[in-house]
Amino acid sequence: MRSEPKSRVLDKGLWGMSAPMLIDQAVIYTIPLLDMFFLSFVSDKAAAAVGAITPLIFVANALLFITAFAGAGVASQRIGTNDYQNANATIVVYACVVFVLGIVAALALIFGGPWVASQMPLSDDVEQYAHEYLGIIGWLVMLWGCRTIYQTIFNIYGEPKWNSISNIIFFVCNLIGNCVAIFGFMGIPPSGVKGVALAGVISAFITFMFVMLVAHFRLRIRLPVKYAFSNFGRLLKPVGRIAAPSILEPMSFQGNMMALNWIAAQVSILTLTVKVYAYNTFLFCLMISIALSMATEAIIAQRVGRKEFDLADLQLRQSLKVAFIGTSVLALLWWLFNQQVLGLFSNDPEVLALGAWVFFWAMLSEPGRTANIVLGSALRSTGDATFTSLTSIAVIWLFSVPLAYVLAIPFEMGIYGLLIAAIADEMVRAAIKWWRWKQRKWELYGVAVWEAKQKKRLES
Repeated sequence: MRSEPKSRVLDKGLWGMSAPMLIDQAVIYTIPLLDMFFLSFVSDKAAAAVGAITPLIFVANALLFITAFAGAGVASQRIGTNDYQNANATIVVYACVVFVLGIVAALALIFGGPWVASQMPLSDDVEQYAHEYLGIIGWLVMLWGCRTIYQTIFNIYGEPKWNSISNIIFFVCNLIGNCVAIFGFMGIPPSGVKGVALAGVISAFITFMFVMLVAHFRLRIRLPVKYAFSNFGRLLKPVGRIAAPSILEPMSFQGNMMALNWIAAQVSILTLTVKVYAYNTFLFCLMISIALSMATEAIIAQRVGRKEFDLADLQLRQSLKVAFIGTSVLALLWWLFNQQVLGLFSNDPEVLALGAWVFFWAMLSEPGRTANIVLGSALRSTGDATFTSLTSIAVIWLFSVPLAYVLAIPFEMGIYGLLIAAIADEMVRAAIKWWRWKQRKWELYGVAVWEAKQKKRLES
């Protein structure tokens, strides 16, 4: 009888899990830079248009990503108790949810995205570029969501290297596709913004097929579909308990990014263009904090499943320390070489001059953002998601966005006002999450504890 594969997460530890994830994230955050680089050959306006509506795409991605990783946290906790049947059945359940949400997100972007872009203070040509991109890119989001299901499976089983390989495949395919879209090839005419979007969709499909074949034929992971559907409601409850509040914060944050882009466009197209270049460049700094947060999430979830709470706390503190050092060094490098980086996308003297100071302020926001990402993932993996999500949303919309508007427009600080507000936003939200973690209420939110309470309630 063939033995079922077992998780190797705790055996590999933080470095064994995060090293391939770091490569994975490096490739992921090179992708928007790559698209921006090729779009700059069309014009600065084309790059600014896509950058302006990028938060819409991130909202859709966040919806699928957080749902999948919330489900993965539940599955990892079950693996911590050696309950592989319910763990694998949980994967089936959240895979179904992500697939349905992926279709909804794709249709929302394709049909609703252009309306959102039309409400922004964009010039006619910039808005036209945004419409062209949104009309295609929704299908990339759906395929990327399906690929995320397998990304979580690889992480749960301690095989993150396959995510790195799949993203390298995506990068190469997307690079080739972008070259054809911008420069043409063997009789294929250049297709500009539409071609760049289509290259992403085709690359995502190739990547999805790769991860699916690896999971089921190379690793031989078998998912109990029949068992999962017969227990669908019971398995969905703990996933929904974590996913529902967890989704709200990143969606709210991307809504915040849309609001900031709207304010930037109100100031000037130059402000919007520089903000887009700086924001997409500093996304690359996230590769360290996100790689570490995903590795930490997988480890902490299994520790909580085993009720090894002190080890979970120690892991979080170690991950924070490493993430702070890594992102700080990378952000410093971006600032020191800001002119060379900006020169890849634009030769406009105004863009280069303004970008030098924008990169400095963007660098200062990285410590707070790093803490937000690592702490948020850790809390979500334990099941403690509601409090931090709701408080973060309150901070964003009652403090950060109003502050950004007041500083940028009435106080006439322009893009500097936006960046100061962003720094304050990250630091306040990080402080709240750190306070919540130190309270250690997350020890009471594990799946085993929650299900025991539910059972006791039903029996009484």
